[in-house]
Amino acid sequence: HSWVEYLDCLELFEFLGRVVGKAIFDGILVELRMAPFFLRKMLGKEMYFDDLGSLDPELYRNLVFVKNYEGNFEDLGLNFVVTEDNLGNKTTTPLLPGGEDMAVTSDNVLRYKNLMSDYWLNKRIRQQSAAFMRGLSAIVEPDWLRMFSPDELQMMISGSVKPIDVEDLRVHTVYGGGYNEETPTVQAFWRVLRTFEETDLELMLRFVTSCSRPPLLGFRDLQPSFCIQKTSHSVAEADSRLPTASTCMNLLKLPCYTNDKDLAERLLYALRSGAGFELS
Repeated sequence: HSWVEYLDCLELFEFLGRVVGKAIFDGILVELRMAPFFLRKMLGKEMYFDDLGSLDPELYRNLVFVKNYEGNFEDLGLNFVVTEDNLGNKTTTPLLPGGEDMAVTSDNVLRYKNLMSDYWLNKRIRQQSAAFMRGLSAIVEPDWLRMFSPDELQMMISGSVKPIDVEDLRVHTVYGGGYNEETPTVQAFWRVLRTFEETDLELMLRFVTSCSRPPLLGFRDLQPSFCIQKTSHSVAEADSRLPTASTCMNLLKLPCYTNDKDLAERLLYALRSGAGFELS
């Protein structure tokens, strides 16, 4: 593609690192599931062969097969090289000097396995990883992150893995546009939400906040607070309208539906439609 030569990919990785760092620093959850190996890399941990399973499961399985192979290695036809197909352009990279002429045997298969994992986990993505960490480090001190495990770091980025607590969300919700806790439409909303399966609750949370997981310490820490705002539609036309959201403000714009059935149908339609950013 002609645009590739004008695109500084490393700058994009550095920018992404800044975005993630800013989200962590400000306590803003983002829908970003990091691969376990990269979480370990962010924490400055050494990469091991088993980390390859979260980068390329098929390659990992193939290398495990080769490591445990009991037949004639000549039948596999492997050398100490990596062959990659980049948009139809095949490139070959030796894993060590003279690797093109060095066959994999039962005597050196462990070395081959380790060199392959080192290439994919470290050498191949060294520049991109370094650029990402430059951006992240400009916002968050890396030593602060090293207090956490990879799983804890993932939760800091994208929230808790526990089920969504509807009652906790209700208690920490604010209202606007004329709505309050006693408004019939608001009460209907919470009744409907309590009937949702977990997958639909996640869709609802992502629809309003852009992240399908709740904050680590509950919705009291959601910034800004979850808000339900009444739209300007009249009661007569409200039941035919769909709810919309402003994710930057965690704001659900809810028409004043007159019954639970219409509210549930319109809300689920909006949540499951997969619509992106559009004008409302």
